[in-house]
Amino acid sequence: MAVRRVRPRGFQSNLAPPRWTLRKASTADLKALVEHRHRMWVELWKPSPRQMAMHDRSYRRWLLPRLRSGELVALVIEGPAHRVLASGGIWFRPDQPRPGLPQLTVPYLLSMYTEPEHRGRGFAGRIVHEAVRLCRQRGYLRVLLHAAPLGRRIYREAGFKRTWEMRLDLPH
Repeated sequence: MAVRRVRPRGFQSNLAPPRWTLRKASTADLKALVEHRHRMWVELWKPSPRQMAMHDRSYRRWLLPRLRSGELVALVIEGPAHRVLASGGIWFRPDQPRPGLPQLTVPYLLSMYTEPEHRGRGFAGRIVHEAVRLCRQRGYLRVLLHAAPLGRRIYREAGFKRTWEMRLDLPH
């Protein structure tokens, strides 16, 4: 994937505009990716600090081998001083064969997060667009995701359709 330089929407000034880069993440970005997912869950669910500490360790252990193997491709928008401003991942997860969808892998978009002070600049949309482009390039026929309320508009604008998903939580 080529590095893409991005300018903010509606930027008008005689000064040189700040630059952002959309790039594929590496294992060197692990800390930022875990931190973004941490913040995502805190905003969505308000878990306890203990739950988040357990989650962070578990996610780090889960994410690292998938980044290394390419089973998960993370994308980041990087700003000045190499700071990760937004991130998201595409997990090429195993699935069962279905009529009309013979592939045994279905890309799943996950862990989308933009730092609050950088929201509204189109970063999430750029990450979604690049993830979809990558899936098309690899010949996949479908991309799935679970949309939090904050991201639904972005996914609709990218062409995603709402589907019916149900869940049953089993008490311990």
